[in-house]
Amino acid sequence: MKFLNATFLFLFSGICYSLPSQTHKEDIVQVDFTTLNWEPSVIQDLKFEIDGEVRTLSVYNRGLSIPENYSGPADLKFFREVSNPQTGEMVRVPVAQTRLPDNVDEVLLIFQKNAKSQRESYRVFPIPRNRDQFPPGSYQIINFSDFNISGKIGKEMFSLAKRDSVIIELPAQQAATIEVKFAREEGEGWKLAYSSLWGHKADNRVNIFMLSSEDPINPIEIRRYKEFIPREQQKNGR
Repeated sequence: MKFLNATFLFLFSGICYSLPSQTHKEDIVQVDFTTLNWEPSVIQDLKFEIDGEVRTLSVYNRGLSIPENYSGPADLKFFREVSNPQTGEMVRVPVAQTRLPDNVDEVLLIFQKNAKSQRESYRVFPIPRNRDQFPPGSYQIINFSDFNISGKIGKEMFSLAKRDSVIIELPAQQAATIEVKFAREEGEGWKLAYSSLWGHKADNRVNIFMLSSEDPINPIEIRRYKEFIPREQQKNGR
């Protein structure tokens, strides 16, 4: 069991750099970033720039994207290119912006639609991740809920504070069915929040996010995203 550095707690706080107030042009970072959309849709063909080259990506909602190797300003901007109806020139319309941390090698960018905006706009939450500490066949649990969580994945037990994370590694096995249970702290005791059987595969990483929900009966929402790892990447440790 590995407890991760709590850097992401700061990044995911209310000032999580989704809308930086100023641009720090002197800050250059080099980082691999992966994307995920919280909303039930795909954000298609977003543009961003690396070394003067405009690149395109899509942000998926059912799984993490392939990592992009980024080198450039820490203030990463995503935009659309549209034609100016008066001049015919292509202009950039910003739709999202985030500030990348300078002390990590990898980061997961979670996109969330900005409900307060009438135009296309997203908040972007940068969460540091480290695939070297997240091997195939393991489970990374990130607790964004308002509750302390305890649980079991297979035979591995864990406890997780609010806004904390942990990686659970299971003994090497190719395929199996495992028992998964999560409980939330309530008063001086614990209340079962989730119980199920999951299929386990040794060539998958599984990202588990725990969120607060508006359900008064069970105020915990569980989101699970699998990452298939090709054999050649497993040999390289990524």
